[in-house]
Amino acid sequence: MSRGIYLVANRRSERQAANLVYSLRQSGCTLPIGLIPYDDDLPAHPPLLAETTFMPVESFPAEGRAVLDEIRQLWPFTSLGLLRRFLAFYGPYDEFIYTDNDIVALGDWTPYFDPLADHDLVHADQEFKTAGQYNYHDPAALTREFGRDALLSALTAGHFAARRRPDCTELFRRAIAWIRQHPQIPMAHDQAFLHLTILLGGLRTLNFCRPPHNWPSTWAADYRNSLAVAQRVQGPGRLLHLHYSGGLSNGYAAVEDFCYADNSNAERLRHLATAALVHGSGLHVLRRRIWPALRRRLRGR
Repeated sequence: MSRGIYLVANRRSERQAANLVYSLRQSGCTLPIGLIPYDDDLPAHPPLLAETTFMPVESFPAEGRAVLDEIRQLWPFTSLGLLRRFLAFYGPYDEFIYTDNDIVALGDWTPYFDPLADHDLVHADQEFKTAGQYNYHDPAALTREFGRDALLSALTAGHFAARRRPDCTELFRRAIAWIRQHPQIPMAHDQAFLHLTILLGGLRTLNFCRPPHNWPSTWAADYRNSLAVAQRVQGPGRLLHLHYSGGLSNGYAAVEDFCYADNSNAERLRHLATAALVHGSGLHVLRRRIWPALRRRLRGR
């Protein structure tokens, strides 16, 4: 039984990816880490490349690449790089963790693998509390289709453990067919697609943040600073990673200290100086709000 970790990165996200890998190794993780390219702008960060195995898209089975093309046909404005996480289901590891780059490991990730003997997918997040608002244009329509508890199996597609399955292509194509029939319900992104695959395939999932485990939130924005994280790590439950979803962290928020764990003191201070300049000038508003909204408008979304 082989185990490994996958991430998808490019030159833009390589610093985050390098910090993620550093945090994993500092947590005692010795698992192989596969690096899938997000696009043609390949990572060049030496420490990142030294700790990972580059896995070009062409190295994955044609069957898996065809599924990605089919999803892209449904949602042509969705970045193909975001969909490449699904190549993990066709990779060399029997059991694997897929992780976004904007994540920091706070401990050994072995507990995410342990339940895979009885489950198809394991995660730890509080997406189930969002009532589907970030995955579906019409969450009520989803519950009418799959039952009132359908949204309780929602997950953050940026971090999960899973088993490789021989029928994964069949499961993905069920989701593709359903989306073709109900294009007005799901939002066009990877997270909705994975959730629909779970619902349509009857996959057995475990969310450590739900009862009876009740692990704490893994979303970094739920913590004011590093002290709050350190105190929450003491329990109850376990906090094994933080997810800084919502854009590239620049160090301005106090809880983002962990995002620069692999930096020297001088490097970290330079990042903080840049963050102070960006926020002091108001440029962060352009970057975080105005530009994303303009980009969505230009894409017709």
